[in-house]
Amino acid sequence: MKKSKVGYLIIAFLAVWVLVQFFFLPAICSATEPVYQITEMELTELEQNSKRQLAISSQLAAELQIAKERLKVSDQELTEAKLQKELLQKQLTELEASSKNQENLQKEILKSLPPSAPGVLREVGLKIDVDRYVIGASYGVSRRMGGNYIGLRGEYDWKDDKASMWLTYAY
Repeated sequence: MKKSKVGYLIIAFLAVWVLVQFFFLPAICSATEPVYQITEMELTELEQNSKRQLAISSQLAAELQIAKERLKVSDQELTEAKLQKELLQKQLTELEASSKNQENLQKEILKSLPPSAPGVLREVGLKIDVDRYVIGASYGVSRRMGGNYIGLRGEYDWKDDKASMWLTYAY
């Protein structure tokens, strides 16, 4: 008998549960958002606002597309500028190396060239008096020392029958 009471109790509980679901569940599920009423003028204003917002949205989308295209072009120009910069730096490096090579070659050529002024100077001279008569002769040799010349000159005077020596320095 205890088993039957438990069974009846389970059946009764299920029946009450089904009834509660049947009556209260539609009330809970059918609870919708509150309904508002608006006038025709407010509806027209809402429609106009909506159209304006759509137009603004379309305009912003077009401007965004233009901005994206400009950004793409700018990125391409930046890439080209970077490549050109690298090329110019490479050319500059090559020119600097070439310039140094030319300077070194120029220095070597200058070292190998004979000096523009001779290393030894020889001079021959005549001694003339006031009446324009030749009264003597001289001969000298000078050697270059750095940028200056040091030399020795011998002289003979016929009129006085004298010989003399001179030490010379030219700069």
